[in-house]
Amino acid sequence: MIHHYVAVTTLTDRICPEELAAVAAALQCQVLRDFAAEWGVSALVVAARFEAIPAGYIPLIVHDTLEADDANGFHRTRTDDTPYVLVPYGPNWSLAASHELLRLLVNPSGSARRSGPSCLPGQGTVEYLIDVCAACPDVSAAYVIDGVVVSDFCTQAFFGEAGRPFSFAGSITSRLAPAANGVVSWLADDALLYQARADRQGRVRVHGGFSPANRARMLLRELVDMLTPERLPRLSSAPLTNRLLQALQNDRRARLANLTRFQEDIAWRFGHASAEVSEAMPRRPARRPKFYAAGGVRSGQNLQSEEVAMTARTAS
Repeated sequence: MIHHYVAVTTLTDRICPEELAAVAAALQCQVLRDFAAEWGVSALVVAARFEAIPAGYIPLIVHDTLEADDANGFHRTRTDDTPYVLVPYGPNWSLAASHELLRLLVNPSGSARRSGPSCLPGQGTVEYLIDVCAACPDVSAAYVIDGVVVSDFCTQAFFGEAGRPFSFAGSITSRLAPAANGVVSWLADDALLYQARADRQGRVRVHGGFSPANRARMLLRELVDMLTPERLPRLSSAPLTNRLLQALQNDRRARLANLTRFQEDIAWRFGHASAEVSEAMPRRPARRPKFYAAGGVRSGQNLQSEEVAMTARTAS
């Protein structure tokens, strides 16, 4: 299994350290619990101040919205090709961060592809860009982990592996077909880039071909992101659906119950529990002394000391 190291950080003062840590923890849970087994890739995800990003970690940077259309998304530095991700801030920025993190883990070079039948009649077999979240990015497909909204993602079945489902949360119903507000990109034999884009109702239209020949050092994924510049700002600012609001409410109830259970148990063990809690908790049985054939009672500590001494005499 391939492992990566990712630091979630921020260049905006609108995110407090507690929120940053909560989102990083939810992303870590998503990678380990939901994503790694499907795609054979994992990551250590931490929250860090921008000034304290650990060496060797890929920065996932949340920033105030920039005016440049091609600023958001996946990039590499000009000096040494170190990857990094820019995500615009919004009330639902965790969805955009999850979206970009999973894309990065499966296809860190930004150009890995798999062959499959074209969505456009007459093109035959084409090469699809492996982009595990682009086909199902909409907030309607998202789900909740520990009070944090995260992105749905494609399974390997979407790109041609046998079986179903085609996405983890089930938003995609057909192989190589985008869900609402989704995009699927491919390169055809004419060396041009094409995209199948779905609208809010899931109606699909094919766009292209776009020539990637003049992109200079721009990665193929950077070109794809530039063709849909509104994608990440739309995710970060997406209003939550009723389903997600209900999921968040249920999650808060579960976390409160979990917090209460541990607080009460710890208070009981240290003798600070209320009368109601003390009566509800079973009393711990008193520890009985150990009796031995030679007579008398020996504590565990004395017994251990005698065993050590006997071992030393035997060794000598």
